[in-house]
Amino acid sequence: MPYFIILPAYVVLLAALVVAATAARLVPSLRSTSGYIVGGTVGTLPGFIVSNVIVTLAGLLPVFAAQKVTLPEWVHQAGAFLAVAILFIGPFVASAAGVVLGFIAGVYFVFRRRRRNEPPNPSLDPTA
Repeated sequence: MPYFIILPAYVVLLAALVVAATAARLVPSLRSTSGYIVGGTVGTLPGFIVSNVIVTLAGLLPVFAAQKVTLPEWVHQAGAFLAVAILFIGPFVASAAGVVLGFIAGVYFVFRRRRRNEPPNPSLDPTA
């Protein structure tokens, strides 16, 4: 199964991101980026899980449909090929896309949270 390759690679990625966040926290000029890296790291987990659940369900859909509906043989074979392709190639693509989108969402969440909690800048106030 592809997850014997994907899961160790994901764990290595998580470890590298944790090391990067820690290193950024220790360097004074990069200290503010540490929170973004942590947010992105946390965001990769739901992105990884959701994308792989979607791909697994999409791969099993032709199998369930073939049990319920009688189709011509060529459609049945095409559905079997599609299911195999989705279940063996799809997790690689879905994992990469889920991790990237989850990281971006995590960074965006940290950005929004920091922007909402920062004090207003009086030099930008037109009424002053």
